[in-house]
Amino acid sequence: MKAFQKWMLAVVLLAGLPVRSHAAEIFKNDDLDLNFGGRFQELGQVNYVSDETVRDKGQIYLFNVEDRLYLNGDFKGYKFHFEEALGGEDINSSNNNLGLLEFNVDVPLIPDMAYIKVGQFKVPTNLESATYEGNMLFTGHSDLMNLFFNQGYDNGLSLWGTMGQMDFAGGVLSGAPDLPQRYLPEIFEFPPLLFLRIGLNDGITSDPFHQQQTGFAKPTKTEFALHVNGEFENDSNAGHSDDLSLGSAYLTGFSANGPFGNALLTSLFNPYVSAAGINPVNAQYYNASLDFQYRAPMGDTTFTLSGQVNVAGYNASLPSAITLPNGQKVTNGSLNIGGAEVIASIGDNPWELAGRFAVVIPDDGLVGKFTPTAGSLTPLPQTMGSDPIFEITLPSITWHMNEDTKLIAEAQWLINTPEVTSTPANSTSGDGTYLITQMPSQFGGGVESRGSLVPVGNMEVQFSF
Repeated sequence: MKAFQKWMLAVVLLAGLPVRSHAAEIFKNDDLDLNFGGRFQELGQVNYVSDETVRDKGQIYLFNVEDRLYLNGDFKGYKFHFEEALGGEDINSSNNNLGLLEFNVDVPLIPDMAYIKVGQFKVPTNLESATYEGNMLFTGHSDLMNLFFNQGYDNGLSLWGTMGQMDFAGGVLSGAPDLPQRYLPEIFEFPPLLFLRIGLNDGITSDPFHQQQTGFAKPTKTEFALHVNGEFENDSNAGHSDDLSLGSAYLTGFSANGPFGNALLTSLFNPYVSAAGINPVNAQYYNASLDFQYRAPMGDTTFTLSGQVNVAGYNASLPSAITLPNGQKVTNGSLNIGGAEVIASIGDNPWELAGRFAVVIPDDGLVGKFTPTAGSLTPLPQTMGSDPIFEITLPSITWHMNEDTKLIAEAQWLINTPEVTSTPANSTSGDGTYLITQMPSQFGGGVESRGSLVPVGNMEVQFSF
């Protein structure tokens, strides 16, 4: 048995496999406790796009949305996490491969109280995107919240820990996860990308980097948490680009629910990102939120309620005028976005019932540019507009078939959601109509409009070991 454990350990380490929950212990001695696991998610979806004029209004999809392997453990008091995305999640941006999600270690400063986390990790300053994908009540993160407020993963340093009922996590990030080692000439501006999460936590979690909607120990009393979060950077030049635009291609590399980037940090939506070119950049980015979590026993079952309010913004002062897609010349710009989300659930193993409501008010300065494929070749300005966008997921039903496998079925209702039709209305050619919250890469790829109501049905099987 010992020989098999040593052989298995060698295979895993040589293969460079990856991190996290529900892992099986494969090796343990006085110095090392090593766990190995994996997870896949198979998603089926149907929706009805009533505004579709080119192709079928009803659409049906089948995706292997998640294929992950992970290692975690403890080596002489140093806890480490390693998670790799494979399959459709393992993509390349214009500069790098984005398959590595996490590889970090917690260095104990005061055991069981304060740690320094070093490496690449899930950024904890947005409750929605910090929720661990293996412990969700839904088939995925909110596409709407993910598009506008996602914090995702990043490379950096974080001081985190607890003091009684107060917990905290804060530090510095590179702003470009999975970035190759390139020594670029720079104009450094202070501060770099900083983040902070701080608040009260009475039994909700001991790990702010991996929040849970399900899979926690059944509460025997009321548990709650309340946190404020913030992220800020004064942009710096790096080579022929700048730090805030280094991840500009990350968002568009994924279709939906990508783990990297958001609308304010990509030139697809934000016309000011990268506008400074090689000139000294003067731009600031912030993302802030207030969130709460509540759990309580309800008879023989469990009730949960959580929510958050988000604001995010980008400000730029440019060295020379740029021309927006509408033809306007500007030397400065400001974009501001607001949003909120509420999630409620009731149930326990094996059944849970949940609902989620999300709303975002975008900035009408989020613009793209579309050149028609026929007729006039004059670029048409495309704006997101500032009307609220709503996403309602109700009901979402989870059936825990056993401790390793669960089935989630849910109905989504997308209201006033942005759409792009790749050809002018009533055309009989072209790709048809895309939902921007599902396919952000298509913004600026057609005539933009809003869909009054798009119903979506999802069913997902998750297996983990």
